[in-house]
Amino acid sequence: MSSKSSNVDVLVIGAGPSGSMLAFSLMKAGVRCRIIDKRDAPVDRGHADALQPRVQEILNSHGLLENALKYGNKINTTSIWHPGKDGNIERVTRVPNITAPRGLYPWNLTNHQGAHEAVFTSEMPKYGGSVERPFVPTFLAIDTEQVDNPDAYPVTVEIQSTQDPTVKETIRAKYVVGADGAHSYVRKSASIETLGDHSDRYWGVIDFVPDTDFPDIRATSQVHSDTGFCLIVPREDDMVRLYIPLDETAQYRSAGAKKINVSAVNPDDLLKIAKRAFKPYYMNAPEGYHWYTVYVVGQRVAEKFSVHNRLFLAGDACHTHSPKAGQGMNAGINDAHNLAWKLIYAIRKWGHMRILDTYETERRGFALDLIRFDKQYVAMFEQMALNRGEIDPVIHAKAVQSFGLFKSGIGIHYAESMISCSRGQSAARNLIVGKRFPPEIILTARDDRVVQIHDVLPSDTKFKLLIFTGDLCDDGKAKVLKELAVRLVEEKLITDWSYVRKDTQIETMRVVDVLTIVKGSKGSVVYTDVPESLRTHWKKVFIDDVDITGEHGGRAYQNFGIGYEGAMVIVRPDGYVGMVTSLGDVQGILGYFRPWGVPLAIEAVRT
Repeated sequence: MSSKSSNVDVLVIGAGPSGSMLAFSLMKAGVRCRIIDKRDAPVDRGHADALQPRVQEILNSHGLLENALKYGNKINTTSIWHPGKDGNIERVTRVPNITAPRGLYPWNLTNHQGAHEAVFTSEMPKYGGSVERPFVPTFLAIDTEQVDNPDAYPVTVEIQSTQDPTVKETIRAKYVVGADGAHSYVRKSASIETLGDHSDRYWGVIDFVPDTDFPDIRATSQVHSDTGFCLIVPREDDMVRLYIPLDETAQYRSAGAKKINVSAVNPDDLLKIAKRAFKPYYMNAPEGYHWYTVYVVGQRVAEKFSVHNRLFLAGDACHTHSPKAGQGMNAGINDAHNLAWKLIYAIRKWGHMRILDTYETERRGFALDLIRFDKQYVAMFEQMALNRGEIDPVIHAKAVQSFGLFKSGIGIHYAESMISCSRGQSAARNLIVGKRFPPEIILTARDDRVVQIHDVLPSDTKFKLLIFTGDLCDDGKAKVLKELAVRLVEEKLITDWSYVRKDTQIETMRVVDVLTIVKGSKGSVVYTDVPESLRTHWKKVFIDDVDITGEHGGRAYQNFGIGYEGAMVIVRPDGYVGMVTSLGDVQGILGYFRPWGVPLAIEAVRT
């Protein structure tokens, strides 16, 4: 028997999208993290498929989006089809696939789940990590007497290889995250119940390369006919995915039974059912099927997402819903994005462990909103599937567009908490506290380079303090900025570089990064008018003006709702607005950080 024991900061159980994202983020930040998965090999087809715009923004903030775009399929358009007078389907409308305002990526990005996971797992070796396969947990316990000690390893997990049961290990972790799916071992071991609804409504799913004359096969198409319903999702490598309702397939049910015998359903039968919806068009699968499944609609949320702030649930382990809105993988990745930086702060002692309370507050709150949304979204499809020709096409089209903000992930709005303080919201009316910081074009003050503001808000575990100075040609504004810079130095939010010898090497691990955005034209703004302590690098000072073409930029203050007086904005490490306040309100900034013990600067100076 091969058995050993080890300690680790974080053990992630499950290498699906949420687990892989979380482990990657922790490894990248230098956290001692391990991730195990029960599968012998990564998923190579099917399962979750669509990345929504907000998740693409998150990938971009980690420098990962390029790889995802390289192999994925962009879906730009949604088409809606209804029965015509002659019984054949006809197109009602084509609308943008993404209707949420101010999104950087106006498309869904589809690929099989394994390809999305590989975006994260392929980067892990750079940071000394990888997914350990195939291992399953066989025992989990929390020592409740140690949970308040930040240096303790209170969670014990025993794991075992599924290929060789004699290979075992006892892992003691500071934190354990269960990202192990809807049938989560971690959730069950912690005796966490799931709350919500199960149903007897079944849908079939098939992935294949179609032979068809249906004109909108490369658009997300909702096909509602007198003889059936089908949802089309275009995929990578010329494939499509069809979602097919099975409510009227009595041949798969025993007499009087509500449950379908899933093992009796085959992909040929699913395509045969789908074909009814496409009259007069044909739909064939000459190359066979890449993947298929049958699922029952269920909408459930775990009663809690954490235990003693030492064990956490993410992804399907804590919320399940229908796949039609493309939310499962996206919700799980957002769970991981939200949890990662909080674990990093707790492990580095950059803040009190109670910051971890906000994971459940924010993500369970979102999950409940997601279930409410999913019920409405599923009800729309089921009404079309059952009522056939009785759906008003205009109402249908408006309903599809109305869901856009939530579906995209751009509409996520976290409630007031220790890390979301809205008391100064009026200083920047459109930078809503608790929402993701919106994209906008600005220019570097030194060389008028066009910059997307999201690109200077990377996922690097740091808070960003954005100082909107107003117009520095106004002597009053220039004076306020100089006084602000002095106060920020005094409170150790920034370093006064004018007092650092040029030959001194400084190693700084700073929790807050400061960016300055000046209101004014390229010709009037002088880079050196910004105090030296606010321009530690020329790429950290910007102006709100149009570029040399006159086509981009110049609307940041206007779009953010910032007036002549200027403003200061705290952006959290996950890209969400944490606080908005007036220019010069240093006490407000300190009041945001100090209650949960954030050390604003940790410096080591070598001469």
